[in-house]
Amino acid sequence: MSYKKSLCTGIMLLLSAALSVQGAELAVGKAAPDFTFTSAEGKPMSLSSYRGKPVALHFWATWCGPCIRELPLISALTTTKNQDLTVLAVNCAETAGDVADFLGRTKVTLNVVMDQDYRISQLYRINAIPQTYLIDEAGIIQSIRIGAYSRAELNRDVSALLRR
Repeated sequence: MSYKKSLCTGIMLLLSAALSVQGAELAVGKAAPDFTFTSAEGKPMSLSSYRGKPVALHFWATWCGPCIRELPLISALTTTKNQDLTVLAVNCAETAGDVADFLGRTKVTLNVVMDQDYRISQLYRINAIPQTYLIDEAGIIQSIRIGAYSRAELNRDVSALLRR
């Protein structure tokens, strides 16, 4: 596991260096970059297919301690209280089997997007996890959080997103 973590961290640092010189601005008030992925049901999807609903785009990995501690909070965002919010949990560079095993052990329910080739992570310039983007119904980034949320901070930011 230590080798996997070191390899993933090294790749993320290299990607960060490469990405610092390219692409459009990625900031609050800017359009969230669109990407495509395959849903758990095998259906091709894109971030833009959720237009009209706010989205929490959360980047994480099973080997990341802060991610693991934060996942119950991210999972809880899918409650009926937040029924207008779509949560996409982007797993960074792990296998579907490893993610399924982890989720089975932790009993956390997530709508996981697999990013095994770091394509989505590159697009969002992910160089640290956990990282969360809160995107409004028009596809505009309203909040960027690098690092784990506390329950109070997450509730505050999601409530502000849903009040828009």
